Amino acid sequence: MNNQIRPSGILDAASADALLAQIHGDLPVVVDFSDVTGIQFAALRRLMNGRRSGCRFSIVNASDAVMERFVDSGVSAYIDIGRRPRKLDMSQYVEFGESVMYKAYKSADGDAIIKVYSANVPASFVMQEQAVARAVMHFGLPTPLVGTIYVDGDKTALDFERIEGKRSFSRIIAEEPERTVEITSRFAKMCKQLHSTPCDTSIFSDRKLVHRQAVLACPGLSDGEREQILRFVDAIPDVTTCLHGDLQMSNVITTPEGEDLWIDLSEFGYGHPMLDIAMWYFLTRLNPEELVQHLFHMGLAETARVWDLFVEEYADARSPEEKLAFEQQVRPYAALHMIYLGVNVGFKPGLMDRIREILKACKMIP
Repeated sequence: MNNQIRPSGILDAASADALLAQIHGDLPVVVDFSDVTGIQFAALRRLMNGRRSGCRFSIVNASDAVMERFVDSGVSAYIDIGRRPRKLDMSQYVEFGESVMYKAYKSADGDAIIKVYSANVPASFVMQEQAVARAVMHFGLPTPLVGTIYVDGDKTALDFERIEGKRSFSRIIAEEPERTVEITSRFAKMCKQLHSTPCDTSIFSDRKLVHRQAVLACPGLSDGEREQILRFVDAIPDVTTCLHGDLQMSNVITTPEGEDLWIDLSEFGYGHPMLDIAMWYFLTRLNPEELVQHLFHMGLAETARVWDLFVEEYADARSPEEKLAFEQQVRPYAALHMIYLGVNVGFKPGLMDRIREILKACKMIP
């Protein structure tokens, strides 16, 4: 979700038409309803028809009254709409973990967990995570239920269904290595299901376009290198099936009953499956031992075996030659993903050299 529009006042037919006229281009638009005080039936119908005709937008920050109007009319079945954040009472939660972007708390009754994001994480990111989780569930893909957005001072929070006793796939393999084949097979089958599920292109971004923008913004490329990489990007087939965006075993959890669920869906989008597989390849095959241990609780030898088993199941590649061919297909996409990470997170020392090494090996640059 990228471009934003912020209408105000009571939305009628004319203002709804004006809003829809601003929605164009390749990227979905977020319509911020923070200043909308009401909405007429005529506007509801205009927005519903616009959505049906292919206008790519979602709505955030709707007041309770406006939200009720969408729900009662049934228009919320056609348009993804998020409620205005509510005030968070942190006395109801106990801290139990953290990441770079948020601290995690569990509710006193044990039913929910809540992520309280750092002050530097924009509210739009949290709204996107909520919208993604809702939409993914509608696609029939398994994921924990998502709840309400809250505000806590300058921070934004989002609560989710708490899965008691859950473990990630990577944690299971680290703790029970005898289950490596079974768990890797389950992961590969989930990836194949994901990559064959049609995505809602009105809400989510084209990951091919996202990577193209990253190449354009990459400061470490010469004009000639950029042109050749863009030629490769533009030749990627246009596909509209689902992509996780951060595909890795740590982003699948399983319940004590054996139900497997996708988590951490903020980068969700659509596009060619190799754009997803590239992330998994990058993490398992192109990173140092220390980072791999931190992410997956396994060493490089273990993740190399997991990758090999994954390729067997996902790509039906059994012989060494077939596995090598699949890996060679993935590597240029992995370089694209490294460029994307560098542009969005920062280029660590040596990353640009590693990217060039892969690009040259793939004959994408001389």
